[in-house]
Amino acid sequence: MSGSVALSTARWWLPLLALLSLTGCSGTLTHESHPMPLERFEPVASTVAIWYKQPQSRVDEWEGSPTIVVGGKQLFITHPRGRVRALDAACGCRQWSVETEVALTGALGSGDGYLLLGTRNGELLALSSKDGSMLWRSELSSEVMSAPQVSQGVIVVRTNDGKMFGLNAQSGERLWVYETIVPSLSLRGVGAPLIVGDKVFAGFSNGKVAALTVSNGQLLWEKVVALAKGRSELERLVDVDAELAYGDGILYAVAFQGRLIALDVTSGRIIWAREFSSHSGIVLDEHQLFISDDDGQVMALDRRTGATLWRQDKLMRRDISSPVIHHGMIVVGDFEGYLHWLSTEDGRFVMRRMVDDAAVTVRPLVINDILYSVSHLGTITALRMDEL
Repeated sequence: MSGSVALSTARWWLPLLALLSLTGCSGTLTHESHPMPLERFEPVASTVAIWYKQPQSRVDEWEGSPTIVVGGKQLFITHPRGRVRALDAACGCRQWSVETEVALTGALGSGDGYLLLGTRNGELLALSSKDGSMLWRSELSSEVMSAPQVSQGVIVVRTNDGKMFGLNAQSGERLWVYETIVPSLSLRGVGAPLIVGDKVFAGFSNGKVAALTVSNGQLLWEKVVALAKGRSELERLVDVDAELAYGDGILYAVAFQGRLIALDVTSGRIIWAREFSSHSGIVLDEHQLFISDDDGQVMALDRRTGATLWRQDKLMRRDISSPVIHHGMIVVGDFEGYLHWLSTEDGRFVMRRMVDDAAVTVRPLVINDILYSVSHLGTITALRMDEL
């Protein structure tokens, strides 16, 4: 989820409340600390804005954030009220714009000529990425809350009621469904499926990760990332909502109020595990795993062992986005519209740039060394990094 300072306490705990999906709740949620003020530092790199695009209409806070995805030479952006635009990724020039006339969730995927949109009323829409024409729409069981994935003629899509569907990419016809039991209280939203070869991996709100065959949905293995503990439903949240990561035959997954684990993708065997709590995505380089915990500390871990290599605690409680790697550095956005570049060697700040006066908590995209960010209001910025 991508992206100032003594504000009221509510400014940073309200986003967590918004993540909760309630069908009954006991327990309370309180936080006593303010967002960490930003410290000054001497930047050692700079960025150039290749282009930026301002929003065409206002986004209200309750509607959710606009979402972007890059497919080939195109960048697509959705507005929660149903507008979809295609831009040239190189210049930001508009190619087409359509009104779907349905409320969109921000679940946006692209591949094989399709632009895939999740809706609040439980539909998946397939548009032509060429001109935005509607190809088909498929009715599912609940809100589509994460980016659909396309592989081998199959679209894999998650819904907020604990189900994962495999759909025929040409027609939207249902091929298979995998179902889990959703706890009465869970985080709102689900992580996107991760497809590697002929396998698809996904984490669920019951604290488990499952591996299935893309073509027919056959369950290959299922592994518990975290067990629910505590007396209240809030204390028992163990959602595996963060984006999974894959590298060299190993799958990495993390649960809220649970564990961070490394799994063998063939067998599901746990290679290592450590106590951790996060709903932020994971990103890898050759030797390290980068993740932020629920306090907003950005950390680098050894991919082989899970040992902590460094920790950056100067962005705590700033509602930072999931990290990405840009030009060999870690980048996160925050609730005040800043992007922060951190060294992968020790976590020190390399550069900072304000790209909007609205939150940048949706995970930025990096394509061919260009970083694309979108603010909560819908401002898109394309940045290239220059050395000083």
